[in-house]
Amino acid sequence: MGNIHTHYDNLKVTRNAPPEVIRAAYKTLTQKYHPDRHPGSADAERVMALINVSYQVLSDPVQRAAHDRWIAQQEQSAVQPPAPSSPWPRQAPQSPPHATPQPPPAPSPTIVGSTKRLVSHVFNYWFLYGIAAVAVWGSLNPTPTKPPPAGPKPYQASRVPEVAAYVRPTVAPNGQPWPGAAGYVKGYQQLHSNGLSTVTVDNSRNDSDVFVKLVSLDSAQAYPVRQFYIPASGSFTLKKVNAGSYDVRYRDLGSGGLSRSEVVTLSEMHTAEGARFSNLTMTLYKVKNGNMKTFGLAEAEF
Repeated sequence: MGNIHTHYDNLKVTRNAPPEVIRAAYKTLTQKYHPDRHPGSADAERVMALINVSYQVLSDPVQRAAHDRWIAQQEQSAVQPPAPSSPWPRQAPQSPPHATPQPPPAPSPTIVGSTKRLVSHVFNYWFLYGIAAVAVWGSLNPTPTKPPPAGPKPYQASRVPEVAAYVRPTVAPNGQPWPGAAGYVKGYQQLHSNGLSTVTVDNSRNDSDVFVKLVSLDSAQAYPVRQFYIPASGSFTLKKVNAGSYDVRYRDLGSGGLSRSEVVTLSEMHTAEGARFSNLTMTLYKVKNGNMKTFGLAEAEF
């Protein structure tokens, strides 16, 4: 029998982990494998299902005790060796061929005298010999202990696939360093820059830096027109943006998560009173009194 995989292995904790450690491990794995962070990933959904089942068992003292008994039974059956056996058949001793049977020799007088003295000694001290015999019998035949109650049906937990941990990039995807403050990332073109509208991306409600793209949706294929960086609790305003339909797509540089905004439309109109144009503020993440809904985003769509 191979190594036993348990609910403790699924949550990556030791078997004597206290409830608060199990709860913290579950929270960490949930944040890492949540399907919202892996849109369209069947593996992420399967992993989350396993994590949820393992936490349900280990957070319930009764179910956890039953799971521990099952582990002990599996480990005990795995270490019991098979009874040794001799490869040679047992044979009764045989007399040499043509040997004439001989009667057993008569006991010598010395042996006879010793036997009589031994019988007399046992007869005189039979009480002490009886106590010793009872003590030996008790040590060889201990009172059987009551077996533990039977646990639930054994459960073989599936292994959680290893997923490469996210590491924050030290530079932007084009190899350029991140700006020291909110601003455009060098090396990317600034397109759609002949308009009058402004778009302010507000990251003040977020405690992580973000890499953001303003994406044009007017053509048959969406494409980014501005690419910029905003530190935690900061904001950045895009100026001279052309009229049209856009969305904002961004990566949380702390967790690696990807999101996109709902579609927004910038308008521009010239009247006798002057030009009218959009002046839009978009708040990252859905927060109280926020004005932007967000959706999960696949890596290929960023």
